[in-house]
Amino acid sequence: MNKKYKFTGVALQCDGVTLHRIQALRSFGDVKEGDFGGWIEKEENLSHEGNCWVGDNAKVFGNAKVFGNAKVFGNAKVFGDALVFGHAQVYGHAMVYGHAQVYGSARVYGHALVCEYAHVYDARVCGNTRVYGDEGVCTNKVSKSPTDKLPEELNTLPEGVEEVVFKGVKYKKVTKWERA
Repeated sequence: MNKKYKFTGVALQCDGVTLHRIQALRSFGDVKEGDFGGWIEKEENLSHEGNCWVGDNAKVFGNAKVFGNAKVFGNAKVFGDALVFGHAQVYGHAMVYGHAQVYGSARVYGHALVCEYAHVYDARVCGNTRVYGDEGVCTNKVSKSPTDKLPEELNTLPEGVEEVVFKGVKYKKVTKWERA
């Protein structure tokens, strides 16, 4: 295997874990040889194959893995046993953790959280949205038409649930369910 990055010798502490700054050893994708990357705990966090990259001030640690052509950048954090792969991107101040998976052409950004056993596939999760539990978000198509029929599944949610992302569309309950 031809390594594509190295540890620079610069380290920092994050959540009690030592993370190491990376630097590209060769050009690939939109990364040029010599570019500084973000921070990872160990080589298992970022594959040497494909065009995947951790850039800027992003942090990947624990048993989390970034592979394929995925990118984690900005101030994003991916940790625990989370996976980011395919052509997915996690950026801004977003966090992906637990056993969560972000893949396909998914984008998770802003201050969004994807955690526990949630899956995000080919969808956008942004702002202050939280996707958790075993929730799945798997569409790029979000219709804003007020005449769209609301999914029947919304009526089966337990009492106390006030906001949910269902098939890539965010809903909130005011007195009844409506598009957010």
